[in-house]
Amino acid sequence: MSHAAASHALHCLDCGLHKLCFPPTFSNEALDSVAAIIGQPPVLPRQHVIYRSGDNADTIYAVRSGSAKTSMLLPDGRELVTGFYLPGEVMGLENLGQEHCLSTATTLEPTTVCALPMAEVSQLSRQLPELQGHLFQIMSTEIRADYQRMHLLAGTDADTRVAGFLVGLSARQTRRRLAGDNLRLPMARADLGSHLGLALETVSRALGRLADVGLITVSGKQIRILDAGGLQAIAAAQCA
Repeated sequence: MSHAAASHALHCLDCGLHKLCFPPTFSNEALDSVAAIIGQPPVLPRQHVIYRSGDNADTIYAVRSGSAKTSMLLPDGRELVTGFYLPGEVMGLENLGQEHCLSTATTLEPTTVCALPMAEVSQLSRQLPELQGHLFQIMSTEIRADYQRMHLLAGTDADTRVAGFLVGLSARQTRRRLAGDNLRLPMARADLGSHLGLALETVSRALGRLADVGLITVSGKQIRILDAGGLQAIAAAQCA
């Protein structure tokens, strides 16, 4: 392996998130093949557009650091936030099989994303079948998350929606081997409201009510879960 290839492999292995982005069974050689495609990604500034709705749908993106959101423009000009992406999560899978991107992806803070051209990923998947299976698994997780969000928005109150979002975020933190009770919300309250179908003020009031009953504490963008069982019980009201 050349010195350049070795440095790429070191880049992927040092990331610490490669077992989330790629199959945990991937060998160092397989990671090197992926890293050679990615190269050395730059740090993107806050509010940087990664891809726009209508762009050629030819790349998927793994978040290495920071965070991003995806959104769509409604006919009346309002922005609908369709998802939030944290380190170790993959954006753009909804564009697979499409000619153009369905949504716009924007950074929420200084963020590094690893770009994976679909043509090269497809070629690599033929050499490494476990990669294709892993991408299917990620897509399945995305579909379940979309279903849960639609279910959450159907006939549930603000407290249930916000509690459900926090419970989901806690689970995502746990998958990244981070504390599930210490959450950071990188998105603006308005973006969170758009995602949950709530006004900004309603989101703030719901967080306040959850704090008042001792389930969480709120300090700016930091949320601490004090009673995970109680929060889950409120989130589970969507299934009642």
